[in-house]
Amino acid sequence: MPARSSAASAARPGVKSGAKGEPTKSDPARGERRANAAPRVDYGTLPNHVGYLLRLAQLRVWEDFYGRLNETGISPGLFSALMLIERNPGLQQSRLGEAFGVARSGAMTMVDRLERLGLVERRADPHDRRAYGLFLTGPGERRMRELVERVQAHDKLINAVLTPDEHRTLMQLLRKFTSAPVPFAEERGKKDKSNPVLSDTETDPVASRTKRAAQGGRRHNQS
Repeated sequence: MPARSSAASAARPGVKSGAKGEPTKSDPARGERRANAAPRVDYGTLPNHVGYLLRLAQLRVWEDFYGRLNETGISPGLFSALMLIERNPGLQQSRLGEAFGVARSGAMTMVDRLERLGLVERRADPHDRRAYGLFLTGPGERRMRELVERVQAHDKLINAVLTPDEHRTLMQLLRKFTSAPVPFAEERGKKDKSNPVLSDTETDPVASRTKRAAQGGRRHNQS
């Protein structure tokens, strides 16, 4: 019987067995002092950099996204790809990669994944025998309707920390920020008149910027 009493005491939270088997209460202040003694991380100027804060915002959004849609097998990137394919039936795989700013192999990986899930299919392009257009399948269209509802609910909850006015302001600033030319690309464009950085007639600044970045990187490596 005493042994059972000692074991029960040891199993209770906040109670430890003494040298003679007698229960002794742990000191919660000791654990707090130990936690406070841990060195704090100095982030330097990182909190003042827009890229760092945007990355933290992205991680916060993705954590909630995966928590709510993980069982679907759909990532934020795959959802975006489905959205583009739904809104642009027949979109070529290479064009999809340009819109996302990823290499052709990255776009192929996304499309292969969506094809295995039975949500997307490739169809021969009637105007180009070497190319294939991307389309949602029947199940893909039904799944997309469900995903849109769930992502919109996730978006509403993740933005609940902001007031409606704050959210509108944030979206306006992000659109302004992401639509502006990259300063480095502009600087290189001024040096290389034969390869202008941005034309007002371009309809897809994301794809154009990606192509320019790749070209600029190659010239930089060669110089």
